Amino acid sequence: MKKKISLLLAGLALAASQAQAAPMILAYYSGYAGNYAALTQYASSFNAVAVDFYNISAQGVVKGNGDPAPSDAIAFLRGRKIPAYGAVSNVDGNGDWSPGIAHAVSTAAQGRAVANLVKFAQDQRFAGINVDFEAVAQGDRNNFSAFVQALGRALHAKGLKLIVSVPAFSAKDENHEANYGYDLRALGAAADYLQIMTYDEAIPAWDPGPVAGSGWVEDDLDYAVERVPAAKILSGIQAYGYDWKQPGDGAMLYWKDTQALIARYGAQPRYDAASNSLTFGYDAADGSHHTVWTENARSVALKAGLVNAYGLGGTSLYALGMEDAGFWAAVGQGLARR
Repeated sequence: MKKKISLLLAGLALAASQAQAAPMILAYYSGYAGNYAALTQYASSFNAVAVDFYNISAQGVVKGNGDPAPSDAIAFLRGRKIPAYGAVSNVDGNGDWSPGIAHAVSTAAQGRAVANLVKFAQDQRFAGINVDFEAVAQGDRNNFSAFVQALGRALHAKGLKLIVSVPAFSAKDENHEANYGYDLRALGAAADYLQIMTYDEAIPAWDPGPVAGSGWVEDDLDYAVERVPAAKILSGIQAYGYDWKQPGDGAMLYWKDTQALIARYGAQPRYDAASNSLTFGYDAADGSHHTVWTENARSVALKAGLVNAYGLGGTSLYALGMEDAGFWAAVGQGLARR
């Protein structure tokens, strides 16, 4: 498959018949400072929200994740008639992604988990559930698929929808221990949408590099659309980058804070055409040399433009409170490309 970014840069796109007339624009509402202000300020920029405040136990019990209940956000979304999805994670009491919880919910506790998730969605008047299970073990590939299939059937019977978040990977790394637990073909057949987390190509614990290089993103989407109808896929765009003090020692840098950091240190950003990412370095007061990889308006617009280039169901943005108006303007610019 030809690379879509290069086509967009050349001013080309697939036929309009392949484009989504009204793509889903799913914003993640998580526990970041400024999340409610962003939710209310930019509500016209998205048409669905994943309320990312819930975990599930090994016994299949849905509970809050320890952050204050997002009652104000849910009330706002109901008032604006914006569909909200309960994002439920397999995070344990230590704040870690738990393969054990994913295993239990997919096997012994599957029936209870499915019933509790459906009831939870109904009680909260959500449009459905967003399952965000990470670190699913390789040995649970079929178990996790079976759980998602059972949950999809139960939700659909009540007129509710299912979104499943999955890591971004391609044929190059489909058998990696972090990815093999996710059978995209089986998951896509059961869910209404697969939210492909096309970000974190590089993370703070690794060497500095693009957080969502365009070639990597496209390889991952190529893999996904070969296995799942494109209209069921949401491509992820992150409103953050990473700032590495040294290899293996990085920290998240919000989109909205990036320009202030550049100005503070007189950094000289460079647009990396190979990855369609922004990068720069600076010397901190403690003498350390930092390396930053992030996005700018150009790169965000290009990545949002992949929705129409691939005919995807839409995009997802992580996360409210990290961004500013310029981020949403870039997303809108990209989605407008035909």
